[in-house]
Amino acid sequence: MSQHNAASFLLAGSSLALLLSVGAAQAQSDIDVRAQTLIETNPLLNGYDIRLTDEDGRLRLQGAVADPSERKLAEALAALVAGGSDLDNAIRVDAELADAPSRLYIDAEDLTTAARLRQTLSWQKDTAGLGIELEVNRGAVRLNGEVGTTATKDRIAALTATTEGVDEVFNYISVDPARIPAIREQQAQLAAVERDDAWIASRLRRLLRFDTTVNAHSIEVEAREGTVILSGAVTSSAERKVAESLAADVPGVTDVDSRLIIERPR
Repeated sequence: MSQHNAASFLLAGSSLALLLSVGAAQAQSDIDVRAQTLIETNPLLNGYDIRLTDEDGRLRLQGAVADPSERKLAEALAALVAGGSDLDNAIRVDAELADAPSRLYIDAEDLTTAARLRQTLSWQKDTAGLGIELEVNRGAVRLNGEVGTTATKDRIAALTATTEGVDEVFNYISVDPARIPAIREQQAQLAAVERDDAWIASRLRRLLRFDTTVNAHSIEVEAREGTVILSGAVTSSAERKVAESLAADVPGVTDVDSRLIIERPR
C-alpha cells in the first residue's frame, strides 16, 4: 500500500471513529434528557431535586427522596429509556416529603389541560370554529372571545369546568347577537366536512376521558354510518345525559343509540 493510500485509510478510519463517538455521545445525551424529563414531570417525583448524570457511559441517579418507593420509581423511569445502559441508583432516602409540585410540572399540566380544552371545543358542533382564546394557570382557566348567544357562552363554561385538570373558570367571553349569522355559516361549513366512523368514535372516546363527570372506562363507544352506539354502565341519569350529549354533538354524528344502563354504586 502506498504512503498516500495508507494515509487516506488512516484518515478515513479516524473520521469513522469520530462519527461513531459523536453518535454515541448524542444517543447518551438523548437518554439523559428523556429520563430527566420523565422524572421531573412525574406527579410523585417532581418536587425533589433528582439529577441524572453520565459517568463514562454509566447513568447515575443522584439526589434525595422521602420514601423507598419513590427511589425505586425514579430508577424504573430512568430504565425505561436507558436502552440497556448501566444504571447506578445513588438516590438517598432522607428528604422531607415533597408537598408542592415543581414549576415545570405545573406548566406541563397546564399546557396539557389547555390542549384538552381546545380539543373538546373543536369536537363539539356548537362550540367548533368559535376561536375561543383560553389561558390556563395552575388549573385556573380564563376564557376570552365572542359568541352569538348566552347559551353558547354558558355551554363553553360548562364544558371547561368538567374538563380534567380544570379547578376554576373565569368566563370573560362576550355575547354579540350580530355575530350569529356568521357563526352559523362557519359551523355549517364545518358540519359539511365528512367524518368517518373511526374519526367519530376515537374523538368521542377521548372526550369521555376528558370529562370528569363520567367514567369513560365503563362506557363502550361504537359508530356505524354516523350513528353512535353507547353501551355499558353509568352511576346516574346525570352521567348518562352527559355521555349522550357529548356523543350527539360530535361533528358527523347523525343519531345516538344509547344502551347505557344505570347501576347504583353499592
